[in-house]
Amino acid sequence: MRPNWIGPVAISSLFLLLFFWFKVVRFQALYYTYNDMYIFLQESYSWMNGRPVLYENIWGYDDRIHNNYAMLLWGPLIYVWGAYGAFFVQFGLTLLSYVLLLRHLAIRLANWALWLMLAVLLLGPVWFWFYEHPNIGWHPELTYFPLSILFLLALVHAHTGWLFVTATLLVLVKEDGALLAGAIHLAFLCLQYLVTNRQQSIFGILTKPRFWLVLGGWALLFIAGMAFLSFKNHAAEPEPRLQQALNAIHTGLTSREFIRTNLLLFAQTLLLLAPPIGVLNYGLYRLDWRQAGSILLVYGVGLLPILLSNWVQGATYYGTNALFDLVSLTWPPRFVLVYAFSTVYTIAFWLLYKADRVSIQRWQSVRIGLLLFIIQLPIVQYARPDFRLFTILRDSFTHRFDPQKEPLLPDDDVTVVKKLAQAIPPHSNVFVFDYLIPLFHKHYNIWPTEKQWENADLAIIPSNDFQKLGDRLPRVMKHPYKPVRLSTYTLYVTPAYEPYINAVLTPNGNAK
Repeated sequence: MRPNWIGPVAISSLFLLLFFWFKVVRFQALYYTYNDMYIFLQESYSWMNGRPVLYENIWGYDDRIHNNYAMLLWGPLIYVWGAYGAFFVQFGLTLLSYVLLLRHLAIRLANWALWLMLAVLLLGPVWFWFYEHPNIGWHPELTYFPLSILFLLALVHAHTGWLFVTATLLVLVKEDGALLAGAIHLAFLCLQYLVTNRQQSIFGILTKPRFWLVLGGWALLFIAGMAFLSFKNHAAEPEPRLQQALNAIHTGLTSREFIRTNLLLFAQTLLLLAPPIGVLNYGLYRLDWRQAGSILLVYGVGLLPILLSNWVQGATYYGTNALFDLVSLTWPPRFVLVYAFSTVYTIAFWLLYKADRVSIQRWQSVRIGLLLFIIQLPIVQYARPDFRLFTILRDSFTHRFDPQKEPLLPDDDVTVVKKLAQAIPPHSNVFVFDYLIPLFHKHYNIWPTEKQWENADLAIIPSNDFQKLGDRLPRVMKHPYKPVRLSTYTLYVTPAYEPYINAVLTPNGNAK
């Protein structure tokens, strides 16, 4: 390693390792109880248990909704380690992308520029927010960020093999992966074209056959992916999400509230993009704003289709979800696409234009970095009110469990449930009160949607049953089953699984 990148690599590696530990702690404290992450855990290895590919117990045949085929690659890790396998995939991909990127930046940029990229783009508060993903924990789309960095490095090195591998991984994450990869690829070609002659306009690239070949290739791939998704969706039990979204948009465009809400979300998205936009404009300032119009135009044109795609996908929930503002443009699985594109575009600009070539005093770069870092804190708080950084950190170190759930998480009962989760066979079928779902991350939990592939041998429901889960027991449990009461929960168990409960309860005398 060159001395000037040992430090950034060491700092980023330590930070990512601490973040991985932080995610594990948050998971064990039962913060991640929304169903999204468990959809992906189940579908990643469903085929290993004789179920259909990408099948899960929340929506059923999930491949009719999304092309999440990259999950099959992470399936073996998740099969063994459950949610920890998904966290490790994220950690591993991010660590790999950071090490390779920092090594490359250290060779081509000044040391101060390297630290600026690390502190502002790669480890800033916005990054922390969308990787923390409040209440959910993880989405496969979060892998777009490290994969986009690896894709950029393949473009920079013009390595055909790695270009194919990284592009394939991006496409397999979800159906909009081709849109992201195509935007990055075309933007990179535009920057390459501009940097060869600092006087020319970007419109000259429209005369280059390679530009149209790349544009056509990615467009066809994206259309093919969407057509394949549509075919699967309409093959059986269709769920026309695209039609629902377009209908919501068509109706909403006549509503002031719809327009106001979406304009506000668009503005919040741009605010959250302050780190890459700020570093991009700082680089243009250092180059005396030469070709600034063309460079910013390329950025805007590349970002637009991703924003439109996110907008259409988010519109599905308008009028049907009270939390629409939180699952639209600024929702982590959507926002990560615009942030990934913006970040790699900014880094590509600095690399190709060598915006660091005029040396500056260290205090100037530190001031710029600190400014761009600090302004992110109120921006994230404003744009994502569900993310309260200091509250998250305080609660993580002062509460054993999520404080909002603690009243229904008595230590004695939770201890019993933990032992039970460890005692029953992995990948068993269970129907569990949602606060306790993380304890059964290696199992096939059943949701009230009743899309389960197989009925449960075990159910755990609060004795007061405020969610009326008991009403569903006849449709989600194997018969016969009987109740076993704890102080706060009631366990329902089939004869086949009764020995596991007896083994856990009898020594402690907890059965009632």
